[in-house]
Amino acid sequence: PLERLDAIYFSPHKFLGGPGSSGVLIFKAELYKNRVPDNPGGGTVNWTNPWGEHSYIEEIEAREDGGTPSFLQTMRAALSIQLKEKMGVKQILEREHEQLAILWNRMKAIKGLHLLADNHPDRLGVISFYYEDIHYNLAVKILNDRFGIQTRGGCSCAGTYGHYLLEVSYQKSRKIVNRISHGDYSQKPGWVRLSIHPTMSNDEIIYIAEALEALAENYKEWSTDYVYDLHKNEFYHRLKPSLEADLVDEWFDGVSF
Repeated sequence: PLERLDAIYFSPHKFLGGPGSSGVLIFKAELYKNRVPDNPGGGTVNWTNPWGEHSYIEEIEAREDGGTPSFLQTMRAALSIQLKEKMGVKQILEREHEQLAILWNRMKAIKGLHLLADNHPDRLGVISFYYEDIHYNLAVKILNDRFGIQTRGGCSCAGTYGHYLLEVSYQKSRKIVNRISHGDYSQKPGWVRLSIHPTMSNDEIIYIAEALEALAENYKEWSTDYVYDLHKNEFYHRLKPSLEADLVDEWFDGVSF
C-alpha cells in the first residue's frame, strides 16, 4: 500500500488541439494541508465580513481555483485527451516511426548538420540538431521566414543536459555565464528542436528535409538579411520594423479610436 504515486501532473498543451488547455494535477486529498489557498480569490470562500473574518470552502478543487474558473481551458484539455485516445497511442507511435525513417537519414546526410543523441534513432518525433556554421536562432528564423517551418532555438529548458550533449566544460561554462552576466548572450550554446506530428503527410516531412538541406547550402546568402542583437541572442530581419507596422495596420484597418 505504500508503493503508490502521491501525485500526478501533466500538461496536455502539446496534444493535438491542446494549446490553450489547462494543466492537470491529481493528488491524494490527505496530502493537502494548506490553511490558505495558494491563490485566494473569488469563489474560494464561503463568506467574509468587514472585520477581517472569513471561511474558505472545504472542497479542495474550488478552494484552489480562485477567480473565474477555467471552463474553456478544462474542456479543451478533456477534448484533446479524448482525441489522443481515439487516434490510439500505438498508431501514433507507428506513424511517427514511419516519418522518422524518412527524415532521419536525410538529416544525417546534410553536411555540417549534427543530430544530438544520434545514437538513439528509435525515438519520439522530436529531433534536436545544430549546424556547424549557423547560429541556432538564425536557423530558426530562416526556417520560419523562408519555409514557414516553426522550430525552437535554445536549450529547450534543458541547460544542464545541454552541457553534456554539447560537451561544455566547467571552465567554458563559467566564461559563458560571465558574459551573460554582463549582458552578452552571444556565446550561449543551444540547438534547434524540430517536432513532427503523426498528422503530417509524407510530402510535408520531405518538404522539411528539403528545407534543412537548402538552409545548409544557402545560409551565407540568406543570413545577410538579418541583424543580430547580442543582448537578446536574437536575429531580426532588416525589414522587420516596416513589416510589423504593415501587419498591425492591416489588423486594425478601418478601426478608429
